[in-house]
Amino acid sequence: MSEAKILNVPHLSDSHMPSLDQLLKLLDVCRFMGLEKNLDNLLIYIADQGRKALNADRCSIFLLDEERDEIWSKVQLGESQIIRFPRGAGVAGRTIEMGQTILIPDAYNSPLFNPDVDRSTGYRTRNILCVPMANLDGKTIGCLQLLNKHEGDFEPADETFSIAFASQAAVAIESAYLYQEKARIIRDLSNTQVRLKQKLDQLEVIRELEKAVNESSNLYDFISAVIRKAVAAVGAQVGCLMIQTESHSWDAYAAQVEEGRKVSHWTRGDLNSIYLKNLLKEGKSVIVNSLNRGDPYLDQVSEQVDTPLTNLLAIPIHQSMDLHKNNVNQGILEVFNKPGGFLYEDLAFMQIIGAQIFSLIMRKQLIEEKKRSENLAAIGQVASTIIHDLKNPISAIIGCAELLGSRDQMAEHQVERVCTIIRNQANRCITMVEELLSVARGEKKFRFEILPLNEVLSEVEFMLQAETERHKVTLTTSFNYAGNVRVDKAKLMRVIFNLTNNALEILKAGGQISIESRTVDREWLEIIITDSGPGIPPELAQTLFQPFATFGKSKGTGLGLYIAREIIHDHGGSIALDKNYHGGARFIIRLKQEV
Repeated sequence: MSEAKILNVPHLSDSHMPSLDQLLKLLDVCRFMGLEKNLDNLLIYIADQGRKALNADRCSIFLLDEERDEIWSKVQLGESQIIRFPRGAGVAGRTIEMGQTILIPDAYNSPLFNPDVDRSTGYRTRNILCVPMANLDGKTIGCLQLLNKHEGDFEPADETFSIAFASQAAVAIESAYLYQEKARIIRDLSNTQVRLKQKLDQLEVIRELEKAVNESSNLYDFISAVIRKAVAAVGAQVGCLMIQTESHSWDAYAAQVEEGRKVSHWTRGDLNSIYLKNLLKEGKSVIVNSLNRGDPYLDQVSEQVDTPLTNLLAIPIHQSMDLHKNNVNQGILEVFNKPGGFLYEDLAFMQIIGAQIFSLIMRKQLIEEKKRSENLAAIGQVASTIIHDLKNPISAIIGCAELLGSRDQMAEHQVERVCTIIRNQANRCITMVEELLSVARGEKKFRFEILPLNEVLSEVEFMLQAETERHKVTLTTSFNYAGNVRVDKAKLMRVIFNLTNNALEILKAGGQISIESRTVDREWLEIIITDSGPGIPPELAQTLFQPFATFGKSKGTGLGLYIAREIIHDHGGSIALDKNYHGGARFIIRLKQEV
């Protein structure tokens, strides 16, 4: 029985030296192996050159797969089947495990050889030379196996050459491994970079849609922005958004990507389109890169944007984009005319956009509804304020009218006084209405004059006397500043009336209101309005001049002090609650003196 020889070659005799042809072949192979980076091509080349250099019938390369604990043949010249077997099995496995060359002169008489391989392939193995391949760290990564030398047996020179050849092959194979791993990492990083850019683009589109919700003045403007951003995001030319209304008709909005083009808006009772009917029925997105003419809906979109349609991508818009739920289609988002046609990546991108659109549209509608409600509430507040503030002057006018009804019993100067009161109160009504309308519109109109302050305050006193008498409240005045002031007379009177009206609503019979003017220094003067009511709690003092802040009044709107503060600030002055006064409420108006 022939036994396998495990060879160590510490010293080389002449009989062990490779031939000159073999050494030249080794040099050529080393040059090529240093340049070839494709592992498959390299393995084929190594096996082919090894077979030729050693004049063998076949040359196989077996590599160790440590993760799967297997040995497998990447290349078997002359055999198309790839062999995979457990680690340590067979001649190749033994060579790799021991890290030493094995020579078998007669395969069928060696216990290491498995004849079942020949029986399964129809091949007849005579002799075997198997050489380990070790990398630069000395770790065995596989082996080079040669079968059936054409003339006789493998010689010592063949063993020596195969060891050198296998060493160079191991280095080249590991280099190719590392190169391919590096290429794979670069490719993965490149793909990751592309995917990251796609995600960033998607996030940017979503961010822009969120921004459009806040910046758009109405739903139409928002939908216009949505269409244009969706079209631009996938490189298309035309976009269309269909939204189903409560009456089950469809609101359609179509536009080209150019910002200057106006978005068309129309209503359809149905969607007579073979493409969109299938989309609505199945709830699945549609890509059609070659559109047929004659579809009524597509013809209408084409007419609206004045552009022929060549291809489309359409996605359904649901209240929830969860594919596992039975969603009802709330709308359809379409993009048309992408050069080169739409891709799957475009579809995935549009589905992300579509997932945001419905919630954003609903949010925009809620924002608009809230604004409408707030506007109606503001109009109601203004109307309530007008009605509330007009009560006092109208009551005075009614009282004077009743007095005029018995004018036969009145002296001439009394009739003249009553007429003056009616005229002043009517003008006051007009002024209040104009003031409130100006506030509601955000307008500020002033007619500044340089007037004696006593003249203005005396007119206020005269107009207030009838109201204070009706409420059985005492009005006292003390005008200690005799100089001029630059004011809008009607607006300053409006401020004082706002303060005194608040007091009259709180005071009971026997209460007191006082109006005082005084000099602070050479530059400033003060107008002080005081009442003997319950005063204002400290915790409310911080919000007293804010819109709609009220205290102690069952029908107040909270605009009186806000309007007063705005008027005084526009006069370059200030108005404040005197927090140190405890006998009621005291407001101090500070204005500049006019020399």
